[in-house]
Order: sequence, then structure tokens, then C-alpha cells
Amino acid sequence: MRLAAVLVCILATAYAAPKYLHCVRDAETAIKIARTRGKLIFLTVLVDNDSENRAVVDDLFRDPAFLKLSKEFVCLYANKDDEHGKVKLRLKNGKQVLRCADVPSITCEDHMVLAMNFARGFFPGSLARTPVHFVIDADQEIVATIKNGTFEQGFNHVPAKRVVSALKRLLDKHGRGLTEEEYKHMLALWSDAKAAHARSNVTLELKKLLEIVALDRKVEGVQKAREKVKRIDTLAAKELAKTEPLVEAGEWEEALDALQKVRETYPGTPTAAKAKQRRDKLQDRKEVKRLLKARDYYDRAQHYKSLEKLDLARKYFERLVRKYGDTKYGELARKELEAFGER
Repeated sequence: MRLAAVLVCILATAYAAPKYLHCVRDAETAIKIARTRGKLIFLTVLVDNDSENRAVVDDLFRDPAFLKLSKEFVCLYANKDDEHGKVKLRLKNGKQVLRCADVPSITCEDHMVLAMNFARGFFPGSLARTPVHFVIDADQEIVATIKNGTFEQGFNHVPAKRVVSALKRLLDKHGRGLTEEEYKHMLALWSDAKAAHARSNVTLELKKLLEIVALDRKVEGVQKAREKVKRIDTLAAKELAKTEPLVEAGEWEEALDALQKVRETYPGTPTAAKAKQRRDKLQDRKEVKRLLKARDYYDRAQHYKSLEKLDLARKYFERLVRKYGDTKYGELARKELEAFGER
């Protein structure tokens, strides 16, 4: 009976607990988050003592679909009034604080300062007619205004369903930003990239940077990673240029090794792709194919020689001289056969 009573209390508390819109305290914080996480800013401007303005809080700010979608934005709340009241909240450390009853993640002082100092200066005249919602990008440009009515007659509140629909269209057009998990992952990748750079491990650094680029978001962290990858690719291009004299001098094995090193050291870069193409093209040359086949015979012969299987070793040396005697490995094979004859 006691357990049942406890469960009833827990369930009643869970279902009774309101869900509130989460807003950041000020414009500076919102802009920073918008830039680092690639999110749009959603700013709501209200006043008190007006039924249409209060309807925004009662309808939109408590709508489950909107609250879920709001996580894709950086939200701001501007209101020059505080008649709507405050609520007392207990923090994790046990301390009690007074917060805005409309948006408990901030104080009434926060939204009053925002209304006076930010919204009035950034959107001239916007506070003269409310309720109104602005969607702003990280460059502080208004990308959309959500309102219902005319400026002269005043605005009615826009139903939550229509706001949600409009915000979804904006997300489809501008793209979603980084989630909290993605943002933390990006920071971890940057930490790994910097650590690899400190150890002069350019391959690992590049790998981490390319993982950041793959996030494919319009955020500072991704853009910086793209720029860093370009700089590393410039280094790769210099290494690739060093292979050209080797090819021209007929030092094909050295050229192949150098091209492979560029591929392995700078994977995922445009230069690495060029190195692969040049290496494949070089390997397709008839004289290079003969040299590589000769090297293969030579390596097999040396393998059997190391195992003291001298008959097999002699067999491969002889085959090498017969087929590819004009290569440098053919010359080496002749010397090996001469040594066999002296035994």
C-alpha cells in the first residue's frame, strides 16, 4: 500500500511537471552558440497585459511539438514587462533562485534587458507591435519573421501548429545545426587533432580533421577544419612534386614508393588522389611492369635462399635471368648464380 502511494505521487509529479521553453540569457550567448553549432536563433518578442501576447506563452511555449523542435534553435525571449511573475526553483546544489514564470531558464531581468538593449536596437520598431517571432542567422541577419496581422493594427498570436510548420520549412532550407552530442564529438576530434599536430603526426591529425569536415555543418569548427585540411594538402602537393624527378630519371621503384608514401601520409586529400592516379599510371608502363615482375622473382629467390632451399632459390634466379636479364634484378641474379657455382 505504501509502495502504491509512492508510485502515485511519482507519477502525479511527472505528469504535472510543466515543460518549458529553454532560452539563453542574452544575445551574445545566442550568437556564439549559433556560430559554433550552426543553429538559427529563434527570438520571441512579447509584452504583458495583452491576451494575444499571453496566448503565445499558453499555446506555443507549452506545445510539445514546438518544445521538441525548439532544440534545433537557439532561443531568446524578449519582454520589457515582468507582470507575468516569477517562480522559485531549486538548483542541483540546493540553492533556491527566482526565475521567469514564462521561461524558467532565464530571469525576468534577462528578458527585460534583452528587450531594451538588444531587440530595440537590432530590430527598429519591432517592439511597437507584438507578439512577433524572428528567426536570425549567426550573422545577425533576419531570415524570417513570423507574425499574424498588420503592423498598423497590431499582431495576433500565431497558433503553435503554424509556427512549428514555418520553423520546419526553415530548417529544411537552412539545414540543422549540431546536436549537443555532435558538438561534444567535434570538440573531442579537435582535441585529438591538436594532440596529433603536437606529435607531428600529420596522418592522424588529417584523419581527425576530415572527420570534422564530414559533419558538414555551417559552423566555425567545421570551417576551420576545412581550412586546415587545405593547408595540409598544400604540404602534400610539395611532397608529390618531389616524385616527378624520380620518374624522369627512370628511378621507378623509388618513385612508386614516394607516391605510396604521399597516399599513406595524406589520405583523403586531393593530392593523395592525384598520387594514386600517377602511381597507377606508372605501374601500367610496360618497362615498369617488367621491373616489378623481376623484383618479385628476386624476392622469392631470396626468400627460399633464407630458408636454405637452395634448389628453389636457384630455379627463381635462373628464371629471372632468362626472362628479365636486362633489368637490375637480372644483374643481381647473375651474381647470385655465380656465387652458387663457386660453392
